[in-house]
Amino acid sequence: MSLKETIAKKVVKASLRVAFKLPSGLPIPVAFARTGMEFGAKLFQPDGRVSIKKATLAGVPCEYLYTHADAKKVVLHFHGGAFFAGSAATHRAMASELSARSGASVYMLDYRLAPEHPYPAALDDGLATYQALLALGYLPENIILGGDSGGCAHILNLAIRLREKRLALPAGLFMISPFVDLTLSAPSVSKYKHRDPMVTAYALQRGADGFRGAIAADDARVSPLFADLTGLPKILVQVGGEEILLDDALRLTEYGQAAGIDMDCQVYEGMWHNFQMFNQVLETSSQALDEIARFIKY
Repeated sequence: MSLKETIAKKVVKASLRVAFKLPSGLPIPVAFARTGMEFGAKLFQPDGRVSIKKATLAGVPCEYLYTHADAKKVVLHFHGGAFFAGSAATHRAMASELSARSGASVYMLDYRLAPEHPYPAALDDGLATYQALLALGYLPENIILGGDSGGCAHILNLAIRLREKRLALPAGLFMISPFVDLTLSAPSVSKYKHRDPMVTAYALQRGADGFRGAIAADDARVSPLFADLTGLPKILVQVGGEEILLDDALRLTEYGQAAGIDMDCQVYEGMWHNFQMFNQVLETSSQALDEIARFIKY
């Protein structure tokens, strides 16, 4: 690792501790937390090669990003935000990177958020938008489901729902820092609570409780880590080696492989939750995005 990269990592981690981790551990009103995330996202600029349009799929608002208007490959992405925050706007820059690097089009969904819309609202939005892509002429083998943080629970739930309904499955799923166990009982949650510069268990628990409603935290409907994973398509998982959700990624990979899924889990040592969003200052983040782009292509 270059000296420049080392210094940049230290600066970003220190900034995240003050600007993101500290407030996320406080009982800030949901509206304020959402506004803060939207404001912070303005620091990240979209790739200039990518066109961005407001759109809807099956009545669900989204942003449509594309490098080539006639691209056959398409990504249906569910943003993170612990189920209660985030939007197409907060993830616009990362979505543009995925399109520019892979050549695929990207639909970044503004699915319904908790606690106003608990389970299964986001899943219903996902099923409707996936079927809308099929209606637009996209072939299942050219559709990739993408997710980060809580969005990974949504895409895993969607893939399971498609399998249960005997509908055509997408070509694969990629997951960035998956949050798929709402019990937050894995060892990494406590092991890395001080080293993780970005995420607190308090914020995740708060969002998870709003999302699950009266459903138990270990119920597979809301914690798909515990679901039957057989028959699902290939999955790429990326996770930071210092984030409290590390075990979600490792156990999901273990369970998925045991179920016969073609799974690849990439652990980036010294990195944190959703570090891919910092590609404009960190080469490691750029390399991770390149890996996702290769997954989308093939």
